Amino acid sequence: MKALDLAAINLSAPYSVWQESERDYLFRTDFGLVYKIGFMDDDTIWPSGAYQFLIINESNRPSPNDTKLRQTIFCIVEAFFQRNPEILLYLCETGDGKQALRSRLFIRWFKEYSSHKDFYFDTIEMEAEGVENFAAIIVQKSNPRISQIISEFNEVVEELRKPEE
Repeated sequence: MKALDLAAINLSAPYSVWQESERDYLFRTDFGLVYKIGFMDDDTIWPSGAYQFLIINESNRPSPNDTKLRQTIFCIVEAFFQRNPEILLYLCETGDGKQALRSRLFIRWFKEYSSHKDFYFDTIEMEAEGVENFAAIIVQKSNPRISQIISEFNEVVEELRKPEE
């Protein structure tokens, strides 16, 4: 993954973003909460070019409704796609049982995102080992492989949804 243009992010993001490591970006909200936005290689479907997109509340405190939080996250997403015209997979954290809430919030945020029409966005939910899992795929509609990516994603989802014999 190519590093994101931090200067470009900070030109449009309402919160000041800094880089913690090669793939982790942080910012502090007006409410004193620190968020980490991270990107990890994900080769579960494609051998390369796919990344898990992580949103981590480093402060571990509830976040009030904050439009600047959403705007900053999507400035980082835009910067990702400017340097890495690849695939983002968002998987909701399941540790505290609030994954359905996180999924609904992220779907709402994405629909409110001003450039959402430039992206293919789909969500899935499935159960694994008694835990409901929620995920989303985000791909630029301009990606020359978009049809193939969507097809491969849907094939894997259907395989995962088949009941085990």
